[in-house]
Amino acid sequence: MRLVTLNLLLTELVLTLELTPQAIANIPLYRRLVAEPDLPSSVRDVGSLQEPNLEYLRILSPDLILAADWQAATQANLSLAGPVQTFPTFPGRTPAIEHATAILLAIAELVGRESLAHGVAEACGEVLRETRARLAAFSLPPIYVCRFMEDGRHMALFGGRGLVGDVLFRTGLVNAWQGSVNGSGVTSSPLRRLADVPEAAIVHFDRGTETERAMQRLSDNPVWTALPAVRAGRVVRLPVVYPNGGLRTAMRFAALLGDRLSELAPNDG
Repeated sequence: MRLVTLNLLLTELVLTLELTPQAIANIPLYRRLVAEPDLPSSVRDVGSLQEPNLEYLRILSPDLILAADWQAATQANLSLAGPVQTFPTFPGRTPAIEHATAILLAIAELVGRESLAHGVAEACGEVLRETRARLAAFSLPPIYVCRFMEDGRHMALFGGRGLVGDVLFRTGLVNAWQGSVNGSGVTSSPLRRLADVPEAAIVHFDRGTETERAMQRLSDNPVWTALPAVRAGRVVRLPVVYPNGGLRTAMRFAALLGDRLSELAPNDG
């Protein structure tokens, strides 16, 4: 089946089902933010997530185009290139892993990979349970999970039951951020919010140059240098994780937490 995916989550899920899409939207963004499963070099790029190249799509003539519901405004034009199936890619009030599993199973039914999809869901649950048991050996503090903005004064803060918050919940960790978040489980926040729970640790995602610039500015920011977590060395930098990802992203994030959070309690266990 010639599949085209126009959303990062849907691309991840198709690859998780061991299918190689004919084309996807924004290959560089997938490789930078999602990365796993690996995207084969044969896959073609149909342009941006917001405005895929409709002319190129017509040339490709896919058997099925998978798109996010927020891309539905262009669905009439997309249907000129092939059949379109849309999915609600933001979890909203549904826990993100449950939401992503439902989409994975729906895609699997479309392409005849139901058995594989159920196997992936079981494997994800096992990784989360193993990580929970592993982390239970340590006396870990509450965890802030964030991504710093380049200005060194603001951040994206993750909470609720979005993918990041859901993995924290399922691995037995306490999310230090209990405030409101959007449908993806994230909110924009000033740096000073990290002082609200003084005993917390800080986990932040490394987005390369953007993060390097942020860290340079943070080093000169008295709010940052005065944070108890910073003064006590309770800061962990992780490879970037796509916060709207699927089950493979959840498993990778859980594994990263299991590998790195023991640094916060080196004398325990």
